[in-house]
Amino acid sequence: MPPKLTFIHAADLHLDSLMEGLTAAHPAMKSRLQDSTFQSLKQLVQCAITNKVDFVLLAGDIFDSNRQSLKALVALREACKELQKHSIDVYMQYGNHDFTGKKPMMKYPNNVHIFQSEKVETFFYEKNGEPVAAIHGFSYTTRHIRSRKALEYESKGDGIYQIGMLHASLGTGSAADIYAPFSLDELRQAGFDYWALGHIHKREVLSDQPPIVYSGNIQGRHRKESGEKGCYLVELEGQSCAMTFLPLQDIRFETVDVEVKEGTALYDLEQDVLNSCMNWEDAFGEAVLHIIFHGPAHLLMRWNQEERLEELLEIVNEQQQSLGSQLILAGFSVQATLDMKEELLLERNDFTAALYTTTYSANDMTHSLEELMGNRQFRKIKQSYSEEELQEMLEEAKQLLLQTLLEVE
Repeated sequence: MPPKLTFIHAADLHLDSLMEGLTAAHPAMKSRLQDSTFQSLKQLVQCAITNKVDFVLLAGDIFDSNRQSLKALVALREACKELQKHSIDVYMQYGNHDFTGKKPMMKYPNNVHIFQSEKVETFFYEKNGEPVAAIHGFSYTTRHIRSRKALEYESKGDGIYQIGMLHASLGTGSAADIYAPFSLDELRQAGFDYWALGHIHKREVLSDQPPIVYSGNIQGRHRKESGEKGCYLVELEGQSCAMTFLPLQDIRFETVDVEVKEGTALYDLEQDVLNSCMNWEDAFGEAVLHIIFHGPAHLLMRWNQEERLEELLEIVNEQQQSLGSQLILAGFSVQATLDMKEELLLERNDFTAALYTTTYSANDMTHSLEELMGNRQFRKIKQSYSEEELQEMLEEAKQLLLQTLLEVE
């Protein structure tokens, strides 16, 4: 039986992610936000050293782009040098964001082992001159890979741990399978001891036997990447595997709810939000928050249309900054309670009911957004919308439409 092995599984560092949508709205926090991925990398290095791991796995999308900034390249090199001082190896692959069609212009220390091509390769990790683990992986050389790369993984070496690194997504059988799609059965059939997955930014254990694990990204970049972000500390010993999640995020993203009651004045709401900020900071520490306002449609929709809620957030941010708070209220959305019940509206036989019942799908929304998504400046802020985001926009549009129609009546 090979000796106990301890390593860190991390992925999706997205070093030098510009977070342009946030930094444009909050210029005072621009450098702080843009530096967060680098701070999370430093936390990763410190965790590896503190836990005396054998090696670190970086499962793709280490950089935010395949045209890496010198700052990002140097940051990774220096991190690897620090790990080298403690005899910690690094195994890294490139993903769909940092694909190596253009080779990174950086020389890393000799403790770094990089999967260079789309052909599955193997590195052997040794202890006391004896191989104890075979580490398998590949790198993207183009943005998309449609082939099932998981089928190319094979065990190598007898009596040693087999570890697979795979930057990919679960296959759906659709045209959207462009990131080396795989099935759990394909990974299980390889007979490996651990699968270190990258690409999905939400951490998730897809299988316990064998462990097939997404570690998620190490630093959230917007409100959809909320909660703690980090890596897994993995201990392999014979047939057993112990995993411990280690938070690494420098700034946390969270969504919070604020209830607005009938008869509430705007200055009351301002005070409610200010009072809540202390509790939010106690709960989340340094955080970027998205507020969801819940309440009567006639209040919230009017305040939203008059840009009162946007102004409220600006005022609270200024006051929080003057108090030395580490919170940023980055945005908001409205979930309004309509004055008329939907079922009563649907019973009506008039223009308002007909327009309201006109259905739109996420595909319709995507088509409507084509011109906007074709704008190069906008793509710097937003490259695509998820199904969840499209549905959210449709629901907001539905509420706004109904409130507008009822006001006209």
